[in-house]
Amino acid sequence: MKLNEVVPWGRTLEEYKLMFNLSEADLNAKIIGCGDGPASFNAEMTKKGYSVVSIDPVYQFSAEQIRQRVLDTYEPIISQVKQNAERYIWNKFCTRVLSLF
Repeated sequence: MKLNEVVPWGRTLEEYKLMFNLSEADLNAKIIGCGDGPASFNAEMTKKGYSVVSIDPVYQFSAEQIRQRVLDTYEPIISQVKQNAERYIWNKFCTRVLSLF
């Protein structure tokens, strides 16, 4: 995949659990998400009563600006993933981030 600029993208709680092999003990620790973009991880964790603080330069923008940027970059990213599907080893690819907006 070739990106000429930083694009906002995020992951869900389930994806983080799989990617980082997070245990229940890990989830119960205080977590800081650095550069985690518009991920639903923090929102899902907070809703479940866990402690997460997210820090990302993207948060200087309004929710509407972030939403628009995700929409603007969605198609180029998804099309490149589809074109290069054989180069990925992911068994899941979630686009649920759009449902946050």
